[in-house]
Amino acid sequence: MNLLHAILLGLVQGLTEFLPVSSTAHLTLVENLMLKRSMPLAFDVLLHVGTLAALCVYFRLEIAKVVRGIFGGDPEGRRLAQWLFLAMIPTGVFAIGTRHFKELAKEHIWVYGVCLFLTAGLLFAANALAKRREGRGVEGMNALDALAVGTIQGIGGGFGLSRSGSTISMGVFRGLALPASARFSFLLGIPTIAAAAVFEGKKLIKPLLSGQPLSSELAFPVGSSDAGLLCLVGVLAAAISGYAAVGLLDRFTRQPKLNGFAIYCIGAGAVLVFMGLR
Repeated sequence: MNLLHAILLGLVQGLTEFLPVSSTAHLTLVENLMLKRSMPLAFDVLLHVGTLAALCVYFRLEIAKVVRGIFGGDPEGRRLAQWLFLAMIPTGVFAIGTRHFKELAKEHIWVYGVCLFLTAGLLFAANALAKRREGRGVEGMNALDALAVGTIQGIGGGFGLSRSGSTISMGVFRGLALPASARFSFLLGIPTIAAAAVFEGKKLIKPLLSGQPLSSELAFPVGSSDAGLLCLVGVLAAAISGYAAVGLLDRFTRQPKLNGFAIYCIGAGAVLVFMGLR
């Protein structure tokens, strides 16, 4: 693996993290095309640090509102903070409970293809529903909305079921307006990505900073450039492309325009299923 590979993987991560097409599935696809193998899960998660930075910059005003709410200065921000915290509970439970299976899925890329088909079905259904009714705003959310969105995020994340696509769709199914559901999905991505980066990314960062050799579970392909440099370059590329992607989807979800992403998921899913079963 060289610097060009790291840049390309960072760009893929950034562009697909917020578009409803599954960054995990696309990273796995590109890794297998370029390197003939999947990279360690910890590396893929570490790239999410770049997209986390993009989210924090893009939604800095909303983050400030949540912070004010936590400290009692903004009632709307306090309610939003409550729903984000509540959604993180099932996300954490299901993410930890399915981690072993997500590791196994890295060796069976047809799983990602199947999950992309499921993502397409969710997007088609959510788009049709959003066209038929107006839906509630974020201020009209309730506890069940937050739990439902958090649950699908915890179950699907890491298997190729798009995080943004599934959470946005679930919000719409629960009665939220498409823009409100997308907004909540984006904000929920901040604590979710941060938690995943700490939980998984530290396994890679710790030996890199201490100069220790990487374990077989974390090893990069033989002949790779310096692992620390590759990680840094990948994270920077993910941050730049991620900022562009979140702005694009933010505009796309102001009106029901998800069918194009659904069609793309079907095509990408078919490629992954073919590669995994041949």
